[in-house]
Amino acid sequence: MKSKWKKLLSGLVVAGLAIGLVPPVAAKAESNSWSGEAEVYIGFGGDKEEENDWGYQYNDPNNAGNAGDIVATNSTIKVGDTVTVSLEFPTEVTNTWWMAPVVVAENIGEFDAEVSLKIDGEDVAIDSSAGDAWWYEATGDNDDKHAIRLAGGFNEWGTQYIEEPSGFKKVEYTITLNRATTVEEKSYESEDYTGDVEVFVGFGGDKDEENDWGFQNNSPENEGNAGDIVATNATMKVGETATVSLEFPSEVVNTWWVAPVIVVNDVINLDADVSLKIDDQDVDIDLSAGDAWWYEATGDYDETQAIRLPGGFNEWGTQYISEPTGFKKIEYTITLNKVEVGVASNGDASLIAENPEAAAGEVDKNGTYNAYIGIQTPKFSFRNSWFDAYGKDDADNPGFFDRVTGWTADGEAVELPGTISDAVIEGNGTYEVSITGMEFPEDEFKDQEYMNLIFVDTDIPNTGDITISDMQLSVNGSSVSINPVISPDSTDYLVMLIQNIWNEDVATIGYYPVPVTDIKITFTVSGFDYDNTNAAVTEEETTAAAADATEAAADSEVKSEEKGGLGTGAIVGIVVGILAVCGIGAGVVVSKKKKGNE
Repeated sequence: MKSKWKKLLSGLVVAGLAIGLVPPVAAKAESNSWSGEAEVYIGFGGDKEEENDWGYQYNDPNNAGNAGDIVATNSTIKVGDTVTVSLEFPTEVTNTWWMAPVVVAENIGEFDAEVSLKIDGEDVAIDSSAGDAWWYEATGDNDDKHAIRLAGGFNEWGTQYIEEPSGFKKVEYTITLNRATTVEEKSYESEDYTGDVEVFVGFGGDKDEENDWGFQNNSPENEGNAGDIVATNATMKVGETATVSLEFPSEVVNTWWVAPVIVVNDVINLDADVSLKIDDQDVDIDLSAGDAWWYEATGDYDETQAIRLPGGFNEWGTQYISEPTGFKKIEYTITLNKVEVGVASNGDASLIAENPEAAAGEVDKNGTYNAYIGIQTPKFSFRNSWFDAYGKDDADNPGFFDRVTGWTADGEAVELPGTISDAVIEGNGTYEVSITGMEFPEDEFKDQEYMNLIFVDTDIPNTGDITISDMQLSVNGSSVSINPVISPDSTDYLVMLIQNIWNEDVATIGYYPVPVTDIKITFTVSGFDYDNTNAAVTEEETTAAAADATEAAADSEVKSEEKGGLGTGAIVGIVVGILAVCGIGAGVVVSKKKKGNE
């Protein structure tokens, strides 16, 4: 049994670990502001008198398959509107199988909405970290290009944002639509794939004790693999059957995720048979639990290359099998029946792999944006990205964004001391973000004397038009030279990673003192069509900062030598980490992707 705190952290530490699935078909698209009006209603399926009678169904306002004399209050919505939709039942609902607020709109690339829920007039808490904020899914007469499910519902076979509701007579959602964009998909054609397909088993789990992540197999060539696992990989073609496996030197204590993975670009259609043996015993796979296949970054492969197949287990996402523990060998047999790849009308196949949902819109080069500081400690105290789970405050996640949040021994979130200062970006110039006056529990840096994450996230669309450079990090008054990278996991918005122990591409950070009390980051923004002279750092200030940095570095070196070697608070490299299994920067990414069977 895994500990409570690990599960509570699933939304903010490992957001994106197969919780939302990348749509298998995606053509390159242009993004534009949406100014339309969309129909809104509640989709519902449940029991009226006894289990499995499905006596109450509401699939959409025009669907003859609706059942149960339900009184539905529907609405329409535009950007900026707040509307309430509801279902009233003549008798108490015996069981709820699925329920979700549904919006009907096509070609949506971004959809930012706030959702609240009342059942029988009482407020119901929605766990927004449970899954995606929205996704296309066929509902009633509306196919998966028109019906959008919003977070806030319950699905017996999928994501559960709320506890299963039963014994009620009225359900009511209030929805505020803050922002939406549309995408115009470009045409493409499909063709059969005849090339080689690399196959392996991806895995992350514990070797000796819970949370040690001592067993990892991220990809055949990934140096982040750990635990002396003997991996049998394969290369196959369509029509062939291959067996891939992992053998462990000792019994696996916990499995956090496992899945069969194939590597091929630009797939738009795939049909495969998957079977599983654990310690040579057949294991049943519940194929109805989720999608038949999906792109997801894994190890050395990004989300345009690595495809997960059903048959695995994910602590934070879809579970096609029960959690496997206490085993030494896991073996998948895969038959590839059909693989089709997309070729754009201009012959550029790479267009197909791009996800139109990733576009956050065009940059307004005369506009105003925001920059935020983000952190995560060894004990997972945090300030997340504004767009992530436990990010920007709303009705479902109140009180997390404008504070530093820590955890009690029982896994409860608590506010920690610290003053957060973000920046408003008004044109080209130099800006600063900071968290000062932080106080952490005594054991926060006991086992690890550096941060998991330090980053700057923005609401600037990640289009490449705006550049953030010349970043300077100051920790407890000591400046550290850094070479940040653009987060590969934030396709929507521009995020600069300074430290991420799960991303080996982030440059090494030099010495900084712990426990951390103050973090300040300065950076230069360019690419706008106007300058903010008030935000510019003068030459004298820059020179003074450089002098302080030199002095601090020298002082740090002396302290390090006095302690013998690097000593407390030293960082000699970024650890290739436990959550790189899915190729994401933990706590700094959230996706809006399609789910299956939800």
